[in-house]
Amino acid sequence: MLRLAERPAAPAGQRGPARRLRWAALAVLAIGVAGCVIVLAGALPGGWVAAAARPATGGAGLVRVLPGTSQVLSGPRLAEVNSLASGIGSVWLTGGSGTQNHLLYAVNPVTNRIDATVVLPPRQVINPGDLAVGPDAVWVAIGASLYRVVPGQSGAAVTHPFATLPLDGLIGDVVTAAGSVWVDDTVHGTVYRYAAGTGRLQATVAVGGTAGAMAAGDGGVWAADPDARTVSRISLSRNRADLVVRVPVAPTHLAADGDSLWATGGTDSVLVIGAGGRVRSVPVAGQPTGLAAAGSSVWVASTGAGTLSRIDARRDVVLATVRVGERPYAVTAAPQGVWVAVLGQPVMDTAVRPGGGKLSWLLQLCGIG
Repeated sequence: MLRLAERPAAPAGQRGPARRLRWAALAVLAIGVAGCVIVLAGALPGGWVAAAARPATGGAGLVRVLPGTSQVLSGPRLAEVNSLASGIGSVWLTGGSGTQNHLLYAVNPVTNRIDATVVLPPRQVINPGDLAVGPDAVWVAIGASLYRVVPGQSGAAVTHPFATLPLDGLIGDVVTAAGSVWVDDTVHGTVYRYAAGTGRLQATVAVGGTAGAMAAGDGGVWAADPDARTVSRISLSRNRADLVVRVPVAPTHLAADGDSLWATGGTDSVLVIGAGGRVRSVPVAGQPTGLAAAGSSVWVASTGAGTLSRIDARRDVVLATVRVGERPYAVTAAPQGVWVAVLGQPVMDTAVRPGGGKLSWLLQLCGIG
């Protein structure tokens, strides 16, 4: 039979000091843990609080990746995030609420606070790409209607559409280019061009049987036809497709830089369409989805792997990959970093691992250094 080793009890006169010593040690430990949370919350750059100090729960979330260090900073948590875009001094995102309202949020990219929320009409469906930012307005698609939000002027709610597609269409994506806002109709394979200031219909361009993702760049507006597995470039001056490129997959996300178009769609690689429509690919594991092009870099969210990859747009090679959380899917690049929407829990710790400096001793004390 197993017997526990017996230890003689301490004399009664010796119990008091030992007990007091244990309570003192526990008190110091509790103060230290509280100090970890308080100091870390105030010492992190830009007012950001890492998830290790402020756990995030439920819904979707945003993270910001700092390109120079690959640090991942946790952002606000929301019930739902659909699309991301940056411009006019903010990071913009669309989502919904329990009452099915369509909501537009403006996030301050420095303070990590939601500066404004605009309520839009209830939605019947979720548009695949429902958000674009122009020089002075934000554009949100809801069903067949397009809404214009002017920061500082539109107020807390917008109810009247700026434009509406004919023939009971459904907007698939929105982009801005050349003083116009462009939307495509997923049902009829048509792109509509509206004057950004007046809403006047300027052009109607057929791009195929269906239409999906769009991107502006390389001297035109690109529109994908997922069923036909093609992408068409629409000339800004002639309002017609001047190049149609067949691709090996059904393109679901597009991004354009100076002279190339980037696409994802169903394979573990990113397609690159260069001059003359030549197609090449860059392997990126983990179901790549969302794309953003900025300068000489292309950023790719891999939903299956939970990562964000940075591709050198000049050499078609992956420079870095960092884990950002569960099921990332939308990306936008801003001057303060690259923002990623994740459907699940964001990554928890890389924002509080500077590896040295005045916080390193505290991080080690807290058990996260």
